[in-house]
Amino acid sequence: MGPRRGKNINVVKKSSAAKKAGGKAEHTVDALLAKARGFMDDNKYEIAFKYVVKALEKEESNTQALLLAAIIQLESGEIDLAINCLNRCVDISPDRGFEKYMYLGQLSIELEAVKYFQLGIDAMQRDLSELPQDGEMAATLRRKMAEAYVAMTEIYLTDCCFEADAEKKCEQFLEQGAKIDPECPEIYQTIASVRLSQDRQDDARECLSKSMSLWADKDMNDPTQIPSYENRLALVRLLLELGDREKALAILERLQKEDDENIDMWYLYGWTYHLQSEDEPTSREDKVELLGSARECLKQAVKLSSMLEYDNEGLIDHARELIAAIDAVVPHPDESESDNDNELGANVADEWDEIDSDEDVEMGA
Repeated sequence: MGPRRGKNINVVKKSSAAKKAGGKAEHTVDALLAKARGFMDDNKYEIAFKYVVKALEKEESNTQALLLAAIIQLESGEIDLAINCLNRCVDISPDRGFEKYMYLGQLSIELEAVKYFQLGIDAMQRDLSELPQDGEMAATLRRKMAEAYVAMTEIYLTDCCFEADAEKKCEQFLEQGAKIDPECPEIYQTIASVRLSQDRQDDARECLSKSMSLWADKDMNDPTQIPSYENRLALVRLLLELGDREKALAILERLQKEDDENIDMWYLYGWTYHLQSEDEPTSREDKVELLGSARECLKQAVKLSSMLEYDNEGLIDHARELIAAIDAVVPHPDESESDNDNELGANVADEWDEIDSDEDVEMGA
């Protein structure tokens, strides 16, 4: 009880001193930033920003305040203002604070993005060297470093794929990522993507199997224990490239339960059913059922794209093409069976090969 009384006395003294000064007790910068983080956790960014501004009025070079300001501005779509805050963080503390570099990497393109991710890794390495290596904070930093190596690899797989050393860079980054965190699923999934680009499908399958084994037994309801939603969508795409429709469908079923308004998920769901309908042996009835399921998923993707902001027009165009092709051979459930029973079998048999059989048509995701 003694410590509790002492704490209360201190609070009273501080409150009394503030009253004598004729004003409220002043919040410290740390207290203001703690308030801001609390409102950010509740998605109350406008209120949070007011506390960040107050903190910056007290200490204009506080990098934590500038970082929070940048995050809030990103949430509000103020990209240029966010970048300005992040660059101020770099100017004030170039060697410490990896978060600013991770954000700048995500906001940049090509080799500039690679530069920022590498600077973030360097900053994390400095922090890591000062921590107990078997602690939770060290493990968290190693995971973030591995994810940064993945981000750098993906840049060389896409935007910088024509660089002369692109393949070499990919191998180096992934080797470093696996060394720093051998339990990171994203590392092995990305290695699988590289192996596919090298036409090494067996190696890609082995890497995907290792990647999934690292989180298959984890709590699927705990987002900290499994890969992100977007990462698992990327996994579905890789599984489809390798022809593993069943695993792809199992993952999509889980993703639908987590978020049933994701356009890419519905497109991939429809595309997977469509591909599955082409597998042999498949009866006419099975094909019709699979195509019907494909159509419903694809229609949901198109419907959501008209309601939500979505900029992948190629994917939606492909979804519409598939829907039209399916409509040509498989009647809608509300159509009269008597009008279609005699023609359905012939349509599926005669026109099946016309449904997206053109080799030029590729998956739009």
